[in-house]
Amino acid sequence: INLHSSSMSCCDTLHVLPRPIHPDECNDSIERIVNGPLPSGSFSFLFASERTGYHHLYLYTFAPGINSDRAVLIRAVSGGDWMVESIVGVDMDSDAVYVTGTYDSCLERHLYALPLLSSSSASTASSLSAVSYQTDDHQTSVSEPPSHTGGGGMRRQLKNVMNAFSGTKSSVRPSDTMDYMNNSRSSSSLLNNTTMPTIPIRLTTEQGMHGIVMDEECRFFVDTSSDLGRPTTVKVYQLPEGGPFSLTNQSSNGTSRGRKVSRKLVNDQGEIRLQHTLYDASRDDKMMHSFQNHNTISINNTANGINSSGVYEIHHSSSLTSVTERLLPAPELLSFPTTDGTETLHAALYRPDPRVHGPGPYPLICSVYGGPHVQRVNRSWSQCCDMRAQRLRSLGFCVVKCDNRGSSRRGLAFEGAIRRRLGRLEVLDQVAAVRHLVLCGIADSRRIGVYGWSYGGYLAAMCLCRAPDVFHVAVAGAPVTSWDGYDTHYTERYMGLPSDNVAGYRESAVLDHVPNLRGKLMIVHGLIDENVHFRHTARLINRLIANGKDYDLLIFPDERHSPRRLRDRIYMEQRISDFFIQTLLHNKNNTTNNNITNNNNNSNNNNNGEGGGRAFTTSATTLTRVFNDSVLTILCSTMKRYPKNRDLQSAAMTCLRMISFKCQVIQDAIIERFQFL
Repeated sequence: INLHSSSMSCCDTLHVLPRPIHPDECNDSIERIVNGPLPSGSFSFLFASERTGYHHLYLYTFAPGINSDRAVLIRAVSGGDWMVESIVGVDMDSDAVYVTGTYDSCLERHLYALPLLSSSSASTASSLSAVSYQTDDHQTSVSEPPSHTGGGGMRRQLKNVMNAFSGTKSSVRPSDTMDYMNNSRSSSSLLNNTTMPTIPIRLTTEQGMHGIVMDEECRFFVDTSSDLGRPTTVKVYQLPEGGPFSLTNQSSNGTSRGRKVSRKLVNDQGEIRLQHTLYDASRDDKMMHSFQNHNTISINNTANGINSSGVYEIHHSSSLTSVTERLLPAPELLSFPTTDGTETLHAALYRPDPRVHGPGPYPLICSVYGGPHVQRVNRSWSQCCDMRAQRLRSLGFCVVKCDNRGSSRRGLAFEGAIRRRLGRLEVLDQVAAVRHLVLCGIADSRRIGVYGWSYGGYLAAMCLCRAPDVFHVAVAGAPVTSWDGYDTHYTERYMGLPSDNVAGYRESAVLDHVPNLRGKLMIVHGLIDENVHFRHTARLINRLIANGKDYDLLIFPDERHSPRRLRDRIYMEQRISDFFIQTLLHNKNNTTNNNITNNNNNSNNNNNGEGGGRAFTTSATTLTRVFNDSVLTILCSTMKRYPKNRDLQSAAMTCLRMISFKCQVIQDAIIERFQFL
């Protein structure tokens, strides 16, 4: 079982069906190894696995005595370079499995319908009544559920299935074995014979992230959804009487990868119908009243929508949508390649108002998490409600959130790329985001900051230590500073045992990279943190002192993993924003001065034979940066001089990317050769 994905909850990973499925019911069955009816105690289930690299569903049938008491793989219900996230309903009468997933985009979540039995479900449904299964005394129609007590009961048989997956010996006695198998091959070896699953039918029409709850009869579902610029709505829909596959002949929307039902909600035509709108945040009187009670926001300029005093005015006649679009504008979604070109990264960009803060380039702050099982960039209203990012944007900072390799909802290879070496690819991908924005003229390369909490705090500290030429300021909240001191259940899942991965644990710890730190670091932590214990910060402080590095420390004596009391929360947000204002916004030369100071500290403290090597590394990175900046200046000035020449613009952008990539390759090669990072 541990070989399979656990990104879904247990009830979604294993879904037992109301009745057993005979292989003959599927016209694209992988292998027909059952002769005659199914024995008593048989049952079927849907099982989720990442065996192909993406989380997909597989239909199994377990029959006592058949296939060496191993479940028979009937068919792959879903497949392709997308992932199923949850099973929300199964309607065997309509041959439909309802799932949520990422078929249209990894930045969205939609409700889809898939055929359970075969790709041509309509032809299969008519033959179901001909199949039967065998009980102790007589044969029963397959349309009736099997007895859960015969043959040892479903609980006992399910245990046999789990034993088969885990490789342990089955508890069925040899005398109970029935010779129904044509060969002895296991179901897992038959996977290569699966036919390609059908394209899913998309049932949700609005863009964005959808959370679905469906009734047991699969007639109605509640859709909680939102999108960039569209606040949350909760709606109840009714599915067509004949199931979703009666809609497949309708015209599809050209913008969707999957088949999508018509937007017309006409019940007498058998289409999905909107029954009720339970909640619409854009019409919430309480939210509007809250905005009207705080109807001014300080701005240091005048423009459209801004009065002569430099404040936004909210009129009582304004709609909530127009107010939120002005005060909480949706971020821009960006896509760009990793430095090695193997993956595409997605990011959300919060750009300051150019009417107030000018055209840029702006000081840039990266908001990071970066760990497994989390996706921070998607098409949801939560992007607009990121209050820290919105506040920093209003102060004149450009804020970017980038989902680096290791983030969720992108498949096994993307998420598993950081396995056994945490803190390396995550930093490289955040650097790629910074360089992309610098090349676009959005970010000022001399003023780059980063902040994060928990795993994000760890990544913020690693960015400052492992990429000191890129990041100049960091706020690390409750950071894990060495993985040998964190929860073993979490750590060993991604890093393995410390005894089996000594080099990986050493390289993945912030502590070993402290000598490279040259920027400004603020550490924030609660003294009674029950998740990331304060010991992590204490160990980091000891290492900072040993290497003569300056740091700022913000402690909350009565707070746990994150400040919960309102006063503590407000104080923390004020301190963080003030820290960025002082280090990035007001003092453009602060970074250079700080680098000189810390380089002097390095020369005084490196008497262990490594000082010359670190000086060589610093020289290599400095030369690379100088060369890079010089070429960037020439190319950018050329692009500005000829803004309408598209061929020249395209060629210049290509040169910028190539130069940036090659400089990074040279720098990385030098550093890795002498093993100073």
